[in-house]
Amino acid sequence: MPHQLTWEPKGVYWKYSGKVTGAEIIETSTVIYGDPRFDDLRYKLVDFSDIESIDIDEQEIIEIACLHKAAGLSNPRIKNAILISANTSKLANQFAAFFNDSPWDVQIFKEIDKANNWLERKPV
Repeated sequence: MPHQLTWEPKGVYWKYSGKVTGAEIIETSTVIYGDPRFDDLRYKLVDFSDIESIDIDEQEIIEIACLHKAAGLSNPRIKNAILISANTSKLANQFAAFFNDSPWDVQIFKEIDKANNWLERKPV
């Protein structure tokens, strides 16, 4: 499986690796937003630091942004940290576009410690 999803006491951590598709991001987002635990989430940490590539088209970016916007109306209290590596830095604008019109606070990080501090996350 190219991604791992871990539910934590106050949030969710999901890590992608290898080649990632827009369809995978849509599928994972749908699973999280449809889960009863979603209403209690306070953070999401999305880890793209080990991906080789991402294959996503404009329509998928729009769909992901719509999913996030709708989920944000349901639970506007979520902080979103996106972890990237030096190889994925050029994709940072694409990742930020996922959150267009979302009420969530979103930050992009290159170091997991900084992301954890910002989220006030204690890794499980």
